[in-house]
Amino acid sequence: MKTLFKRFKAILVVAVIVLGGQFGSRPAQAQEPVTQDDPPQLVERPFRLPFAQPSGLETWLMAQPYGNTTGAYSQRHTTYGASGGIHFGIDLSAPCATEIVAIADGIVFAIDGPFGSPPHNLMIDHPQFGYASMYGHLLEAPALQPGQEVKQGQVVALVGDSGGICYRRAHLHLEIRDLNHIRKYNPLTLIEADWDNLALTGSDGRAFMRDLAEPRKWQTLYDQPEVQTGGPIVNDFAATWPFDWRKRSAPPAAPLTIAPVAFETQPVEATPLRSQPGLQQLTSGDCCTRPYWNRESTEIRFVDRPAPDLPLGVWAVRLDQSEAGPQLVTERLGIYSPDGNLMAYPDRNKGVAVIERLADGQTWEIETQERSISFSPDSQQVLWIASDDDGPGDNRIETIWLANFDGSEARAVWSERRTDPIAWLPGDKLLMGRGFPGTSDEELFTFSLVDGSQTKLADVPRMRGLALSPDRRYLVYYASFEGERSGVWLIDVENPGRLPEKLPFFGAYRWRDEERLVFIPFNPEGVLHNFYEYHVTTGQIRPLLSRSVELRIANNEWHVSPDGNKIAFLAANGRALDGIWVVDIE
Repeated sequence: MKTLFKRFKAILVVAVIVLGGQFGSRPAQAQEPVTQDDPPQLVERPFRLPFAQPSGLETWLMAQPYGNTTGAYSQRHTTYGASGGIHFGIDLSAPCATEIVAIADGIVFAIDGPFGSPPHNLMIDHPQFGYASMYGHLLEAPALQPGQEVKQGQVVALVGDSGGICYRRAHLHLEIRDLNHIRKYNPLTLIEADWDNLALTGSDGRAFMRDLAEPRKWQTLYDQPEVQTGGPIVNDFAATWPFDWRKRSAPPAAPLTIAPVAFETQPVEATPLRSQPGLQQLTSGDCCTRPYWNRESTEIRFVDRPAPDLPLGVWAVRLDQSEAGPQLVTERLGIYSPDGNLMAYPDRNKGVAVIERLADGQTWEIETQERSISFSPDSQQVLWIASDDDGPGDNRIETIWLANFDGSEARAVWSERRTDPIAWLPGDKLLMGRGFPGTSDEELFTFSLVDGSQTKLADVPRMRGLALSPDRRYLVYYASFEGERSGVWLIDVENPGRLPEKLPFFGAYRWRDEERLVFIPFNPEGVLHNFYEYHVTTGQIRPLLSRSVELRIANNEWHVSPDGNKIAFLAANGRALDGIWVVDIE
């Protein structure tokens, strides 16, 4: 875990603000292969999925996509430095020893060959299409020979673990390359599958790093860049969202400044609406990923630069004035404290965190080992995590640091291997997870920052998709590939003796209020998406859309309003985005 709450993004709702840059957007399109002596057969999506069974809790789930993911960005000069700094394949989670099938007819090029993924890998050429495929992190060396022909759908390998342990990170890393095994292409544009539907569940680490010089660039599953082995780093940006807290190794071409708070309104051309009762379109096209609600549930906000002659910043569309189009909220960039009085941002020239009091502009600098900070619920303290980002996850030491918001009384309050800080709880407590060596299991417990006491909640399998209720009483997570322990589970954090409760659905979920969850049932063959509600105390399930509304959500980007009456979502239109929409729920 690299920063606090990395596995718990649904809890953090922060206002964001931006520096400056250049407008840009790129349409999604299939990528063309390298030209060969014999022209290949051009097929838009020539490949099938690498598993025979459909996606599911016990088969396989989509994990990390191809491209400029936040995880790859943080390791752009290390793990991913050899191929442009991005995640140059797609990761599909599956149990160890799951059978992998060839994605097309081909000829075995190499087994455990160069530029592969350990512990074992397989490379297959597909000259009829002008591409090659690479299957990495295999359990064992495949029983094939270079030059051997394979057929589409033929079992060619078994899923393994990148660490060779088969209980923590089992997955297939799949790449699509040119026939020289140099250039890397986005598999999602070349494999026939409904990726936005598959993205509704699986790993929750699918956010893409945003270059604040071009805020719409590389923000969808399909518009990610080509790279090549040994090629230049393509994502070494001067300013990013989320923040890059690391000290800058070289100064940017132009100095970055943080503008004064600016709440003046600047309208742009209104977005044409294609709405029906209860459904409203707020933006169009590729505007804008990662939207969020304001506290009053009256507007949707997002980072953007709507036109080259308009500032980059946080823009908003009011629901009751949507015909006016996006309005500028602020050009400031920061992480706000819960009470809204403080803001944090990095000084990358010094490698420190800056805390600013908005009322008078006073600032304090805190040495956080170039790590992001989190404000306590009462806004009086800040917390950060120091760890070896590139070390093996099963043996990484996490050290938790705590200080007053002005940086005084900084102290280490926790240091242990295989421990994930998850979230703040009421009463100066942290929710924590501690992994058991040699297994995928972990202990969920609370840790008091006041007296250091620990209270065990439960022993659980590896948790994914953690979501804490607004009052921080209930925790929901899911587990996969664990037999009877697979599924969506509920834990009552206030009652340590109560066993986790298995919920009667699987899919994407968000909290509506303290006792109600909104969820989208996962159907690997689904085309449209719909919302349902689950009441955690009564067990009642009911649909939230009584009318027929056609919804297609892009990359699992949907957000319930703070008042619980509406859902904002990023719409998918094939492989393109169709703007931000809002739907009323009952």
